[in-house]
Amino acid sequence: MFRVVSASLMTVVVTAAAPMLVRAQTPAPPAQAAAAPDYTFETTTALLVFYVRPEKAAEFEAVVARLAQALDASTDPTRRQQAAAWRMLRSSEPGRDAVVYVFLLDPVVPGADYDPVRVLSESLPAEVQPLYEKLKASVIRVERMPLTKMR
Repeated sequence: MFRVVSASLMTVVVTAAAPMLVRAQTPAPPAQAAAAPDYTFETTTALLVFYVRPEKAAEFEAVVARLAQALDASTDPTRRQQAAAWRMLRSSEPGRDAVVYVFLLDPVVPGADYDPVRVLSESLPAEVQPLYEKLKASVIRVERMPLTKMR
């Protein structure tokens, strides 16, 4: 089950020195999503950190709500596994230049694609373009962070 949770984020999570890929301003457009493996992970846990324009947070959350619905309604076994372990968190720290959202993927489904645009395009093909446009307009940047358990 997909849960949206509000939580304070520790600075160390956002600024961790773990290997990460910082994507350009927005996720890949739907036409390019198939070619980009940026949202697959080979570790057991991962984070996707979205920095969102404060004035566009409601639009971002609307897209995330559709993403959650798409995952929860999926009959694909891989997507169902992803939905069960995909947590969404929102920073409750005020006064920042961006609203920070963290997608905690624990455990990761090995080799599964966690690209939100791809999930939306598979489940909601008629809606994907407007949803993508909202996502593109709201996201400042995305950080991808595969994590390895140390203890």
